[in-house]
Amino acid sequence: MDGERKKEVVMPARWSAMAGLAVGCLLGSAMTGQEPPAASAAAPAQTAHNNVRQAIEWKRFEYTCEGGAKLTVLLSGTTARVRYQDHEYLMKQTQSADGNRYSDGKVVWWGKGNGGFLQEDTPNWDGKMIVEGCKLDKPLNAETGAVTGTVNYLQRIALPPNAVIEVQLLDVSQAPAKVIGEKKITLGNRQVPIGFELPYETAQLNAKDKYAVTARILVDGKLLFISDRTYMVLTAGNPSHVEMILKQVGTVEKKPQSRLPHSKGPAERTGSVLDSVGRWLDVLAVPDTYTS
Repeated sequence: MDGERKKEVVMPARWSAMAGLAVGCLLGSAMTGQEPPAASAAAPAQTAHNNVRQAIEWKRFEYTCEGGAKLTVLLSGTTARVRYQDHEYLMKQTQSADGNRYSDGKVVWWGKGNGGFLQEDTPNWDGKMIVEGCKLDKPLNAETGAVTGTVNYLQRIALPPNAVIEVQLLDVSQAPAKVIGEKKITLGNRQVPIGFELPYETAQLNAKDKYAVTARILVDGKLLFISDRTYMVLTAGNPSHVEMILKQVGTVEKKPQSRLPHSKGPAERTGSVLDSVGRWLDVLAVPDTYTS
C-alpha cells in the first residue's frame, strides 16, 4: 500500500517538471527574439517570388509620313519608343494641352488623332521638323463602308479556272483617277455572275467628289472583258450597289485536245482478216494442171 501511494505522488511531480521545462524553452525563445523555424523557412520562397519581373507590353502603331517615309511608335504607359529611319528614341510623356506629347529632351513626338510629326524639342516648341504629315496606316475608330455588286457578261462563254476579275473603286473627280479600293477575284470553278465587295473608309471620301466602279476580266494577262460604261456610286444620289455588264474585247483560246490513234471498226477489222486469209490461200493453192 505504501509503495502504491509513493507512485501516485511521484508521477504528478514528473509531469510538473516536464511542463516547467517546456515553459522555460518558450520563454527563452521570446527573450532572445528568435522566431519559430517554420516562419524563417517561408521567407526565402516569398523573396524569390518578388524577384520575378513582368514583361513590358507595348502597343504598336505604324505611320506613313511625307514622301512615303515609315515611322513606328511603341507605347507602354507613359513611355514611348519612336523608330524613324536608323534612329530609335526613348521618350517620356510630357504635359500638353493638345494631343499626346513625348520627348527625350532633344526630340519630341506629337501624336494627334490619327496623325503626328517628329521634330527637335525646344523651349518655344519651334524646333526643326524631322518628319511631318504622318498618318496611321490603320486609323483609330475609322468609319467604314463598302460598295457591293456583281460582274456579268451576256455571251454564252465559259471562263477557265485561272480567269481573274479585277474591280476598282475610283475617285474620278481628278485626272488621272485615284484608286480608293481594289479587289482581285480568281474564278476557280465558278462562272459569272460573280459578286464583289469593295470596302472603304469614309474619311477617304468627299461629298463633292465623284466616284465610279470599273471591272475587267483577264486570262493569263490577256484582257477578255471590260466595263465600257461608267458605273457611278456613293455621292450625288448614286447607289452603293451596282450590277455590271461587261463587254467582250477578246476571245478565250481553247487548248487543242490530243487525239487518240484511229481504231478500226468491226466491219473494217472483218474485211482486213478476210483479205489476209485470201492472200494465204493464193500462196498455198495447188494448180489444177501440171506440165511435164
